Amino acid sequence: MIYELNVKERSIIEPLFKEHKRDKVLINSVLEGYFGSAYVDSKGQPTIARLDAGSVTMLGGNPKSPHVKDILKHKPIHYVTPENYDWKQILQEEYNDKIFLIHFVDFSSQSLNRSHLEKLIKNIPFDFELKRLDTQLAAQLLSDMENEYFFENFRSIEDFLKRGIGYCILHNGKIVSAATSMAMCKGAIDIEIETSIGFQGKGLGTIVGAKLVLYCLENNIEPKWLAANSESEKLALKLGYTKIGTYDTFGIK
Repeated sequence: MIYELNVKERSIIEPLFKEHKRDKVLINSVLEGYFGSAYVDSKGQPTIARLDAGSVTMLGGNPKSPHVKDILKHKPIHYVTPENYDWKQILQEEYNDKIFLIHFVDFSSQSLNRSHLEKLIKNIPFDFELKRLDTQLAAQLLSDMENEYFFENFRSIEDFLKRGIGYCILHNGKIVSAATSMAMCKGAIDIEIETSIGFQGKGLGTIVGAKLVLYCLENNIEPKWLAANSESEKLALKLGYTKIGTYDTFGIK
């Protein structure tokens, strides 16, 4: 049987995720009660745990637990990163040809420089406007860009504005580029960034990304960056991030 943990009960499974190197912002966001749901095989002595934040699932504990298949089948899994070989083997056995790989490049924010980011922000073209998201702009962002991940882990726009942070660039009143804290935990965020087709190649993603990253540095927040494509990787390097490694996430059809 699988049990759901409320926010006050989640500290019991922190040791099961202590050694995890991937998805740390999402893991901590659920453990700390910012977002998502947590499930275990036992509320007293859990051997296995599952965290869900938006479309991403994180698995911790003993992959050889007799309850591993119960926790995998408890709810559909869309994206999951196998933390080690045993988890990879279990997931491959369970989902087999339903798996497709998403290659991520991981970056360090230690090399970021405020002066560099400030210079990037000043490069905004004269007929574009950079603004912080408010109630009106956040609602407009959903219709102008239709990116489901900008606010994925928040309960509502109001919840995002209360706890999250985001910036956008407008052209003739329409939002054409934006960067938001897609997820957050104490002291760190995951960044979601996108520029509309037709406005790419103008450096807008660099500018709006630099603004969000600069905000993080000024407020002692780690702006975590993961790249799933070459464009995102190039943007991270432009902002001043340093590449530190790669890994694969499993998408489940």
